[in-house]
Amino acid sequence: MKPTITLLLTGLIGLLIQPANVNAEEYHLGFRIAPRISTLGGGLEVAQGVTPWLGLRAGANYFTYGYEATESDINYDLDLELKSFGLFADIHPFKQAFRLSVGFLINGNGIDGKGKLTGSIDIGDTSYTSADIQSINMDVSFNTFAPYVGLGFDTTFGDEDNWGFTFDLGVMFSGAPEAKLSVQDTFAANSIQKTTLNQDINKEEQSLQNDLDAYEFYPVLSTGIVYQF
Repeated sequence: MKPTITLLLTGLIGLLIQPANVNAEEYHLGFRIAPRISTLGGGLEVAQGVTPWLGLRAGANYFTYGYEATESDINYDLDLELKSFGLFADIHPFKQAFRLSVGFLINGNGIDGKGKLTGSIDIGDTSYTSADIQSINMDVSFNTFAPYVGLGFDTTFGDEDNWGFTFDLGVMFSGAPEAKLSVQDTFAANSIQKTTLNQDINKEEQSLQNDLDAYEFYPVLSTGIVYQF
């Protein structure tokens, strides 16, 4: 059984990496560039057909957005920053536009928040005043390495047309976001108030973390225009 499985795998790999000049009259495996809009932000991708079955892609994305939100009874001014770089292998099972994609992203997505210090501030189980708390900041970050799987199409793959359309739907496994709080206060270092505040910060972080633990997977919807050289 093992030799048979080995032969099958060897045959499949050989099929995918066959020389690019196979069916040269039928397939145009050109270099392509594609500006894109996606749930990862605005981006730019480059791609190259390797064989009628296989293509390679690389791309970068970026987007920022500022907004206000309340998290665990604290009002924040938040800055969302999406930035990532991805590498993908595209398998074209029908030697046409449709593709199955696997790869990974270097994920720099995150959220920074600055708490609004007006009136009393509830941290953990305690209410503090703006005289006690000078600032409170929140940082939400993701795993740097994020595997990706998806499906989509590129109408220029294997075709001599210069212009085309591309679309992808997939999922990025970015892991549960990690929440961190940093607080500047007026309490003495070894005071009871300082000890209580540190305990409340830990409770507040845990509350945030519980809310974020469900977001291990990030949906990726992407579309763009392709130009092929």
